[in-house]
Parts: sequence; C-alpha cells; structure tokens
Amino acid sequence: MIIQPDILRFNRNPALSPWFNDQLHKLISFGVFHSEIQTLQTRLVTELVNYKTQYNISNVVIGISGGIDSALTALLFKEAGWSVTGVMLPIHQDPSELDRAKEFCNLLNVSIERDLTHLFDGTLENMTSLGWTHKGLKEDLVRQGNIRARLRMITLYDIASSQNGLVASTDNFSELATGFWTLHGDVGDVSPIQALTKSWEVPALAEHLGVPHSIVEAVPTDGLGIANGDEDQFGFTYLEFDIALFSLLRGGVELDELTDEDRAIVESVANRVRSTTYKRTNPFNLDHPFDSGRYAELSKLDNYLRR
Repeated sequence: MIIQPDILRFNRNPALSPWFNDQLHKLISFGVFHSEIQTLQTRLVTELVNYKTQYNISNVVIGISGGIDSALTALLFKEAGWSVTGVMLPIHQDPSELDRAKEFCNLLNVSIERDLTHLFDGTLENMTSLGWTHKGLKEDLVRQGNIRARLRMITLYDIASSQNGLVASTDNFSELATGFWTLHGDVGDVSPIQALTKSWEVPALAEHLGVPHSIVEAVPTDGLGIANGDEDQFGFTYLEFDIALFSLLRGGVELDELTDEDRAIVESVANRVRSTTYKRTNPFNLDHPFDSGRYAELSKLDNYLRR
C-alpha cells in the first residue's frame, strides 16, 4: 500500500527537502510509517479492554480540547467499552477550538463544560500579588501555559474522583519526545496514544475511527496561548520532527552530509529531546542506600495482588 500521499496530506503537503524526502522513504520501508492502521486500532483497544478488566474500573474522564489527540483518545476508550466523560475546559479559548470540542462532545453524547477563565485570571492576580512578574516574554507565556494545563488537570481529577474513574492522557509520542507537555498538567493515568506519531499514526487512526474532518485537518495547537500553533513554536513541521527523530533513533544522522537548513532542524530536534529528558524520568526515585530492592519487592507484591 502506498501511504506517502496520505502522510503528506495529513501534514498539509509540506515541501520536504531532498534529505527529508529520502529519509521518509527509508522510514516507510522500515515500518515506522506503516499501513497497519486497523491492526493498530485492534491492539490498542484490546489493551484498554484488558486494563479495564484487570483493574475493575470502567469510567474515564478526558479533557476535550477540539484537537485530534483528545478526540482519538476518547474514541479508543469508547471502542474498548469504557464509560467516557468528555470535559471542555476553556481558558480564553479560541472560539474555533471550542466549536470543534462541542461538535465532538455532541458525538460522544456525554460532556461537561467548565469555563476556567475566571479561575485562571484570579490565579494570575494572586501570583502577581505574591511577586510574580509578567513582562510579556515567551518564558512568561510558557509559565502561564503551564498554569492553564495544571488548572485543567485539577478539574479533571476532581471530576474523575466523583465518578470513581481515571483521567486519560492525550499526549502522543512526538510530544513525549520533544517535551511538548506540562509536568503535572498533561499526564493522566492511562495513555492510549503516547506511543503514536503525531504526523502519521494519530491522524490516520483518527480518520479511520471517524473523527470529524474539521478536527483531523485542524492546525495543531497546544491550547495554552503560547503561540499560533505547535509547529510555529518548533519552526518546522511535525512530519519533519518525526522524520528527524526516528532517523536519530534508528541509526543516527551524518550531520556533515546535510544542508545548513536540514542540519538546523535535526539539531533542534536533538536539543529538544536532550533538554527534556528530566520530564520523561519524572519523578526520579532514589534507591534506598543499603536496601535497593524495595521497589522491586513492591512491584512484585503489586503483581501478586492483581491476580
């Protein structure tokens, strides 16, 4: 099956350089970009069914942003027989994003809306009174974005607690690698799509499951008010990010052979991965100084008690 036209379509037909185009062909041949979308769906849904059975829990709460990741996550849980509550949590939200979120929640037929704008504004006012300064710099916007994400997560966990349920994570593998997520803000209990690429597996599976085209084709945004879109922050596309990332993961890249522009993208991807390692290893648990087997023993007990 020829999938390159669909890969390019999902990424708004970017003009790839010769090196990126060649690497895309290689990664298709390696199976990183693959055509097994039905198999992907079946295996993810099976895992969610098994998790529900193993832990005897069937309620999940998902923040619905109007983006493709949360929509795909919700549909996977629905396919696995979970009771899904979609929650819209606007904070100075772009109206088009909120419209897409409402459209999707209507499809789910179960939704809650909690406008957190006043809570967010009040939090900033309180922090300013405690000495927090805002000069309009990008660093300030990132800090504000993290506050938005954490306020939303507080709300999602409270709703989940009232339903004896879990909170779903909606991050994908590309975001995981680049650190494009908020600690204690985007991380829930179960992550169905965290192993999937943003540029291909997420949109291909979303389209396969019937996510509305308005969502599948929307420009990716973080919903945090930091920039006009994810790719605007990167300075390149998710497709270029994924190609560079998997080229680094699957054998390395000879930087000397690249054009200056291509080298800048690959180095930017490598730097983003390097600088966010701490997020993927959080929390870093120190071993007991002279009884280092405690974690392993606790894990063994967990496995025994789950039988």
